[in-house]
Formats: sequence, C-alpha cells, structure tokens
Amino acid sequence: MENKEQFKCISPNTGEAFDTWTQTSVSEFSSALERLNDKSFIELSKASNRASALLLLSNAIEKAREEFEELIVAEVGKTQSEAKAEIDYAKSFLIYMSDLLSSANFKEEIEDGRWINTVPLGLGLLITPYNDPLAGITRKIANCIGSGAGAIIKPPELGIKTASKLEEVIGLEKLDHLMCFLKTKDREIIKQLMHSREIGVISFTGSTEVGKILSINAGSGLKRFVGELGGINPFIIFSDADIEKAVTDLVIRKTKAAGQACSAQNILFLEKDIANDVIEKIESKFFEIESLPTDKYASALMGPIRTKKALEDLYSFEERLNQSGARCIINKNQKLVGDGFFYNPAAYLCEEPDLFMEHEIFAPLLGICVFDDRKSLKKLLHNNQQPLVLYAYSQDHTFLNQFITSLNYGSIGLNNTGIQGAQAPTGGFKEAGLGREGGAWGLSEFTTTINVKEVFS
Repeated sequence: MENKEQFKCISPNTGEAFDTWTQTSVSEFSSALERLNDKSFIELSKASNRASALLLLSNAIEKAREEFEELIVAEVGKTQSEAKAEIDYAKSFLIYMSDLLSSANFKEEIEDGRWINTVPLGLGLLITPYNDPLAGITRKIANCIGSGAGAIIKPPELGIKTASKLEEVIGLEKLDHLMCFLKTKDREIIKQLMHSREIGVISFTGSTEVGKILSINAGSGLKRFVGELGGINPFIIFSDADIEKAVTDLVIRKTKAAGQACSAQNILFLEKDIANDVIEKIESKFFEIESLPTDKYASALMGPIRTKKALEDLYSFEERLNQSGARCIINKNQKLVGDGFFYNPAAYLCEEPDLFMEHEIFAPLLGICVFDDRKSLKKLLHNNQQPLVLYAYSQDHTFLNQFITSLNYGSIGLNNTGIQGAQAPTGGFKEAGLGREGGAWGLSEFTTTINVKEVFS
C-alpha cells in the first residue's frame, strides 16, 4: 500500500492544525482521468443530462450544508453568516446554469443545409481559489459541465478540506465519472496535465503572477485559458453622493471575508469637499468591527487573515506605506483575541496613490486619497494595469454614466457594490484577467463550434 505523506491544515482562527490531508496519487488520478474521458462526454452530450447533474449536485450540497458551513469557518475563517451565504452562492451557479441549459441552443441552422454545432473544447482543468472554497469551485463546475465536458478540479491547499467534502458528496451522488479532484502540491504535475490531449480549457482564479505563468503554459499547448486574476479596485465617492449609503457599502465590502476577495476595493478616492465627513464616518464604522476567531464567536463581524505569511506581508506593506509618507488615520487598537491571524480594519491617507494602485492588498486595509480634479482622476483610473472592479457613487446619474465611458473595468458598481451573481459575467482587463466567468458568457469560454454543410443530390 502506498504510504501517503500527510499535510497539516492550519486554521486562521487558532494558528494551529485542525486536520490533515494527503495528495491524490498518480494511479488514483490516472484512473479518474480515464473515467472522465471515457464517460463524461457521452453522458453530457444531452443538455438535459447536464442540467440534471448540476441540480443533483446543488441538492447534495444543501443536504451537507451544516458540514460545509463548519468547514468554511474552520478552514478559511469566514464568519458564520458569511459561511451560510457562501452555500447559497455556491448553489446559485449550479441552479442558474441548469436553468440556462433548458433554453440554450447547441445546434443552430443558419441557412438551408448548414448548421452550427456548439461543442465542448475538451475536459476542463479548474484551478480554484481559497477565499471562496466552495463557490469558487461550483462557479467553474457550472460552466464546464454546462458545456458538455467533464471537470478536473485542482483545489487550493488553503481550502482543501472544503474541497474534500465536495469530492465526498460528488462520490456519494455517483457523479465522479463527470468530476474528479486532483489534490497536490506538485506544480510539475499541473504543468504536464495542462499539455495533455484531453484538456481543452484551463480556468484559474488567483494572483496575476501565477496567472501569467499558467497562461504561457496553456498558450504553448494551444489551450484556452480563462483567468480571473488580481484586481486593483478603486472606490470613488463624489461630493454629491449619498454619503451614508456610500460609507455603509464601502465598509461592508472592505471587511467582508476580511477583505480577502478579488472584488474588494484597494483605494478610496474622496472628493475634497466631503473628505473630512466621510473619513469620520468610516472611522466610526471601522471601530465597530473587530477581527475575531469565527469558530468561537457566532456574532463576529469579521474573521482573520488566512495565513501567517499573509499577515506578515500586510505588516511589511504598512512599513512601505509609512516610508512613503502615507499616514495611518484609522487603526483600532490591535489588542487581538486568540492566537490566530487577526488584523483589525485600518486606513491610510496618502497624497499620492501609487502604492495602492500597484499592490493588491487582499486584507481589511484601505487606502484613502483626496482629489479635486475629476479629469485627472479619470486619467489615473484609465491607466490602472489591473482593472477588475470599479465602484463610483454620485446622485447625478448622467454624470456617472459619462464618467465611466472609456473606463474598461470588468465590473462597475454605480451606487452599489452588489456586482456579482451567477447570471453576470465577471473578469478583468489587462493584467486583471482574460475571459469571463458567469452566465452565458462563462459557458461560452468552454465551447467552440463545428460548421456542418450538407448537400443532397
């Protein structure tokens, strides 16, 4: 019997191991890959079968809801309310795609004797993020299975136990001939897999640095690459905005999952006339929020940073901010509870936003920059090299729509931060990503066409 090495799962709530995991063996994965290649395309050739499989998985997740909630809290430190919400969010991708398949047209006659078949590119290799350890998987599964292809899921090491529970659920529902998991630390295996003839699409959510490497590897094998990468997301409050709503939305968005979300804002741009008022309101709300161990405090409003290294990197970034002349203006007493990786919300005021426009923070630290020239601000936003999400608040509807013209961000929230949903495409421009996830747009990333022309004599 193969002697598998065990790796520790460290909880950010305690800083200690709460479980272990083992890597998928080569023989296990080879068998699963062969099963997917032999069976998934046949069973998923009918859209109705794809829809049924996705609904079956959604229902199975619901049955195991409590176990998933506990794992999400323990493994990534989300609050208990955030964990509950993630279950619903994860299911929404499966349910939406199932509904979409009922009306999707995969065979279209475009003229007499000519039709276009829409078919899967091949098996999908889905490399998923830790910050949404369940929903980050199901949003990719929905696209892949919806296209008619089997899915190979490479879960993150920091979300491995949640993924393992999903793997167990998939096995119990006898769906493991459509979806399999590759749990590994070995990057060489991933590289080799990307070049295998069975793989048609590589879908990745994570950092721009890693995304670039994967994109190059995918391109060398002429594989389609879909990447939702790091984002530098500005949040703008203009002087005529509904300040109470803007501040409330900003604080919720920045502290959700302790700021560890691709769509969390990096920097707040405040129009000069309202700057002092807004900063006071942010300070008041930040001081109400404390980073707590979410496995012990059911009412916690915010949990910990995921890893010790991420926390250390955050402190290093603060040093860079101080050296640059930025000034810490909001910093709740960092007398923290427990031995986990805790950090209370903080904000730095900077005259020049350069550091915040170059470094994705991924934590509850907010940059604030005051402006008085809207044209200069728009030029700065246009030059952003990682334009994933933009938020802008003003009660002048005409102005807002004029302002965002020519600003290419993957998602734009106007007086709202609820930009995401199973029905909507997400992704970025430039170094923030390539391709889209969500809705019919996400489905199309996994497909291509066959042009069929028939002539009768």
